[in-house]
Amino acid sequence: MNRKKILEALNNALASEHACFIRYLTHAAVLTGPYAEPVASRLREIAEDEEKHAQALRDRISGMGGTPTMRVEDKDLIMASSLKQIIEVNLKEEEKAIALYTSLLKESGHEGVLLFETIEHILKDEQEHREELERLKE
Repeated sequence: MNRKKILEALNNALASEHACFIRYLTHAAVLTGPYAEPVASRLREIAEDEEKHAQALRDRISGMGGTPTMRVEDKDLIMASSLKQIIEVNLKEEEKAIALYTSLLKESGHEGVLLFETIEHILKDEQEHREELERLKE
């Protein structure tokens, strides 16, 4: 993948991270029920992780000579209100993120260690989020 295509892919990932941040915070705000507070607290923590991912992507995009997007990926803004819906939505979205970052990891190896390690770190976080959500599902 050439640099222009990698920058485009990174900006698409950044737009998704913007949406994930909003989605997790919104889900935390609307959650009700007996387990709402501890789950909402964890959702807010995951939102903070997504915000850190966005910043890391901005830094890499800028470092590679690109311009970070301010776009929000609308298709990733999926409303849910019950605990079951919230878990299902976010599990599906984490799976998409894992697939995206796995692909980026494979495609970006020749662009340098900084980019590779940034993507690798984000991928690790997304896999941890998926595992946590899986445990909540049971």
